[in-house]
Amino acid sequence: MKARIKPWQLAIALIGVCIAIIAALEWQQSTKIYDPATLLQCLPQDRSVHMYLDVDTLRSSGLLDLVAGSKASEEADYRRFVDSTGFDYRLDLDAVAAAFNGGNTYFAIRGHFEWDRLSSYALAQGGRCRNAICVMPAAEPHRFISFYLLKPDVLALAVSSDEGGIYMVAPAKWAHPPQVPAAALWISTPAYVYLDPAALPEGTHAFLSPLAAAQNTTFSLGPASPGKVAMPGIDQGYVLRMEAKCGSAQDAAGLSHRLDAATDLLRKMLTRDKQTPHPGDLASVLVGGRFEVQQERVIAAWPIDGRFVQSILAGKAD
Repeated sequence: MKARIKPWQLAIALIGVCIAIIAALEWQQSTKIYDPATLLQCLPQDRSVHMYLDVDTLRSSGLLDLVAGSKASEEADYRRFVDSTGFDYRLDLDAVAAAFNGGNTYFAIRGHFEWDRLSSYALAQGGRCRNAICVMPAAEPHRFISFYLLKPDVLALAVSSDEGGIYMVAPAKWAHPPQVPAAALWISTPAYVYLDPAALPEGTHAFLSPLAAAQNTTFSLGPASPGKVAMPGIDQGYVLRMEAKCGSAQDAAGLSHRLDAATDLLRKMLTRDKQTPHPGDLASVLVGGRFEVQQERVIAAWPIDGRFVQSILAGKAD
């Protein structure tokens, strides 16, 4: 006599399979390593400026101490967050990936977090937490901060005009995963960023406007001597590197020529006016640019004196 599977037995079996699948997915997620490319791919891709901060490199190069003493650390939302949660980025932060899109900012942050304190902070600020996602009002009217833990050491966070902005931050795979070098700071920008000269920093128009002809441009900033640790009271050198991807080798050659011409013109103007730029000035950085064409890419490097980085962070660079 052939045994029949009873409905309740089938239901229990299906539930068991579902539990096993969920457990396997959770285990896979918990063991997943969030390297720079993985963190960035948690963020919106299209028409976004992307940034990655290697906080360990920032610490060893001395840049983190400079940031800590700058106006960047005085932003109201961030200050409230630190005071209430006990989160000290000097110790608890490992890496930050960010995407800037349409006035909204999205983060995937690797570090050390206490969820109970994070969620309590959101509730204390008039927010709510539901299904492991917290939403709270930002300091700026009609904007919201939302967050959840991707895993115990990775926080997804959004600052946006939409209470559901956090749903834009989740593990994903880009068609072309980002290639992030070992640097303190990495920024990737689409061409449209450079289309409006009025939106570019003063004094950089001749150097940044040509990048509108590139398909994508990345910048990275790191110590001039990798592995060197900055000593208190001693200015350390850095290098700003750029890679601009163009549509063809001919386009790359044209872009390189325009950047070379802008640099040469600035040098001649300084010579004509008998000016020697101070190491903390923007001109001192721009005149040191070197450009190279590699097929459809333009590779550039600007040596940077530590005093210029200090001026930038203090809002005093000219």
